[in-house]
Amino acid sequence: MTSADPETVLPKKEINSQEAILKAAIEEFAERGVDGARIEAIARQAKFNKSLIYRHFNDKRGLFEAALQSKLEERNESVEKMPVDITEILQFYFEENLRDQNYVRVLLNEAQQNNGEPLIDEPWRRDYYQKHLNRLKALQTEGTLTDEFDPVCLMLIFTALVFFPATLPQLAQLITGHNVNSEEFKTLWTDCLSAITKLFQPDVM
Repeated sequence: MTSADPETVLPKKEINSQEAILKAAIEEFAERGVDGARIEAIARQAKFNKSLIYRHFNDKRGLFEAALQSKLEERNESVEKMPVDITEILQFYFEENLRDQNYVRVLLNEAQQNNGEPLIDEPWRRDYYQKHLNRLKALQTEGTLTDEFDPVCLMLIFTALVFFPATLPQLAQLITGHNVNSEEFKTLWTDCLSAITKLFQPDVM
């Protein structure tokens, strides 16, 4: 978790400085990964002294935790407002991943640099994905999603579907002939998501 106490009400100036630092941090982590990121570069991009970064986040690891957590919370807040429809949820995350390429690159760099050590802030991140697993279980209980598949397997399948275009855009373009940011590709992939999710929905008599 971050060094900041969630119960503490921060002055507006400090909130703004934290937001600027987290935005710059995501860009730096996306470009260089956790190991290669430089606090000096983040401070320069955010236009704040690096001593302020250490005061807010203690160290680079704490800053990464806070930056990644802010992105996950941002998505959590958005998806809670959506109808509970699996196709719409997948479309939301597919579009978010295309819109927020830095987030995807942060995850890719983290994967490339990890040599088997524990993931940064792993318990909190596990809890984030557990909430999504619980959503799938609820859909299965309601009967709107098949219970023939283990919800963990469904989660892996759906995650792969929404991350593929943003993670390997060149392969998507080679296969479809369209840039992943084009309306042609977005329409094609949305139709694919809709068709695929129907396979996981029970037949309605």
